[in-house]
Amino acid sequence: MKTTKRFLALAVVSLTLVGSLAAQEKAMKEAAIKGEIIDTKCYLTGMMGGKGEEHKDCAIACMKGGLPVAILEEKTGKVYVVVPAKGQKGANEALVQYAAETVTLKGMFVEKGGTKVFAYNSVEAAK
Repeated sequence: MKTTKRFLALAVVSLTLVGSLAAQEKAMKEAAIKGEIIDTKCYLTGMMGGKGEEHKDCAIACMKGGLPVAILEEKTGKVYVVVPAKGQKGANEALVQYAAETVTLKGMFVEKGGTKVFAYNSVEAAK
C-alpha cells in the first residue's frame, strides 16, 4: 500500500515537473518585437508626453540616468521592460542611441512571478 502511494506521489510530481518545463520552454522561444524604445518613467507617468521625437532628449537623459528602458510594441501598444539576454549590464547603454526610435528587437520573453520582460539578443533600426 505504501509503495503504491509513493508511486502515485512520484508520478504526480513528475507530471507537474514535465508540465512546468514545457511551459518554461514555450516562454523562452525566439521572438521579435517592433516598436519604440522608451524610458519607463516618462512613459508611465506621461512626463513630457513620454514618447515620440519630442520626448527624445528627455528619454536619453532618463536612460543615461539609469531609469529602466522598455519597448512600446507597435502592433499592440504593450510595454515590455528590456534586458540583455547575456552579460551583466543593463540594456540602457546599448539602447540609448535608439531612444524614441522604432527598432526591431530579437530575443525571448521571460516571465516569472508575474513579471514579464523581453531579453534581447539583437537590435536593428526599423526600416
